[in-house]
Amino acid sequence: MATLKKLGTPQGVGKWKQLETVGDVKRFLAWCIHSVRNQSLDTKTAATLGQLACYLLNTIRDGDFERRLKDLEEALAHDAERPSSPALPH
Repeated sequence: MATLKKLGTPQGVGKWKQLETVGDVKRFLAWCIHSVRNQSLDTKTAATLGQLACYLLNTIRDGDFERRLKDLEEALAHDAERPSSPALPH
């Protein structure tokens, strides 16, 4: 029976400690693709990292959407609190 070897840290993965923006995740995914191409990252690990990156990307986008929605709701509430100006005569 074959024994599983523990993988070391793939070269370059230390650069990706903070994946906080869509751009960060896009660069990380590009790094994964290039690492598979130059055979410094195995396809199974790359697939796992890619799937996690996709989940992270969705989370970042959801957070951005929630922030933008909150900003719009606050702007609308602020506009609703202001007294309306009287109509101008024609």
